[in-house]
Amino acid sequence: MDILDELHLAELTPIIWLQSWPDAVRPVMQLVSVLGTDAFFLLCLPLLYWCVNPALALRLGLTVMASAATNAIGKLALHQPRPYWIDPRIHAFSAEGAFGLPSGHAQSGTAALGRLAMAVARPWAWWAAGAAVALVCLSRIYLGVHFISDVVAGVALGIVVLVLVRKLEGPATAWWRGQALWVQLAASAVLSGALIGCAVLANALHPGWVVPPGWSWAGTIDPDSLDTVVTMAGVLLGTLAGTSVMYRLGWFDAGGPLRARALRWVIGTVVAVLIWYAEREVLPEGAVGTYLAYAVLALWVQAGAPVLFIRLGLMARRGQRAAVGQGAG
Repeated sequence: MDILDELHLAELTPIIWLQSWPDAVRPVMQLVSVLGTDAFFLLCLPLLYWCVNPALALRLGLTVMASAATNAIGKLALHQPRPYWIDPRIHAFSAEGAFGLPSGHAQSGTAALGRLAMAVARPWAWWAAGAAVALVCLSRIYLGVHFISDVVAGVALGIVVLVLVRKLEGPATAWWRGQALWVQLAASAVLSGALIGCAVLANALHPGWVVPPGWSWAGTIDPDSLDTVVTMAGVLLGTLAGTSVMYRLGWFDAGGPLRARALRWVIGTVVAVLIWYAEREVLPEGAVGTYLAYAVLALWVQAGAPVLFIRLGLMARRGQRAAVGQGAG
């Protein structure tokens, strides 16, 4: 038994105590838990990008992707269980198939909410972000899907991601803008592929691994799957490539009348859903299909939708806000 096994056994008692709270607490915890998901932030980003502040949306999106990718790779490198996988006394109020350490909700919540607080730059924003992250961490422990050490590690890594993104985004953006489009597209592909390569190397640390018999309470799981990393790699490719193309086209103004903004969100979302269902019919199943599907969706969000909105008169090119809304009547 290694030190992590001993720590996990010691952490089972407080989890059991939390789960003894009244049943009325459960739906609240399940709702709070959503605030820490990568999907929650990524689904909200198109609205922010198309209708409010595209620069902030890009910064927040890249922060979430960096956090989600490093978290998935960390999980693969550490191969640690979740509480309900090893002890039948822990109720699985939220089933999870990936490894547990570090907590993705805690990490992404810390990185994303911290990035928002940084943008607001007010003390209350930092307090609100801290309180939200604390509740997310508590919810993950209560739901039986994380040990206390998982969420502590997740918060710590989220802070590291936040600090690195804040430190590097300025120089990285300046370098990126100075490159030719073909260099930007090639770099997008290389960075995307590097994520998958890192995940493969992380799994290589555990050759011949199989689910231990002591994890029988987990049910049917495939925790060493690369699906999450492949998804994030596809989103990263589409985001970087789409942003590069949109920058070459002169960028856009996300302002304008409320009606025009609402129409952007509705049209953009409907087309995204249609693209998703079309991809399911055309693309092959498996990692390649998943990668291409998410790359195309991200490309639509970053470049395809803004170009369409400009043509429809629902969005102006940068510096031409007065034209917005003329095509919406």
